[in-house]
Amino acid sequence: MLTEQLPVLRAVARNLVRNANEVEDLVQDVYERTLRQIDRIDMMANPRGWMVTVLHNLHIDRCRQRARMKPHVPCDDLPLAVPEEREAPIWSAITAEDVRRATADLPRELREPYVMFALEGRSYIEVAAALGIPKATVGTRISRARARLKELLTAKLAEEGS
Repeated sequence: MLTEQLPVLRAVARNLVRNANEVEDLVQDVYERTLRQIDRIDMMANPRGWMVTVLHNLHIDRCRQRARMKPHVPCDDLPLAVPEEREAPIWSAITAEDVRRATADLPRELREPYVMFALEGRSYIEVAAALGIPKATVGTRISRARARLKELLTAKLAEEGS
């Protein structure tokens, strides 16, 4: 009665896996499990349904096992792309002294909060308390100071490039 199920099991296995060896392995494993549990199977009921269910569950287990066992590729074996040679960005010509000079050229109301925040490392709240202005005003002035510094430094670079 079990051997009568062989063509059906092979057909189901072929639908699940494409490799002929895997088909035979699945079918063999189903037969092994069936023979180990022959005393629990009601041969008068539906042994084909039970065997197909076992086959399907074995296939799922194998898929999960393969997913967990993905090959490890050492980083040393990966090819690295060589970065393209590029010209240095224009801002790389700016020195710390250029930034200090440009900061000194800022209006006092922008320079003070910027220096306290960017150079002294104070928080917005500390700067606001020291200058007696709202915290939101500190943020606005720092933002304006950065924009003005960018204008001043860009103009300096343009002069040097000419």
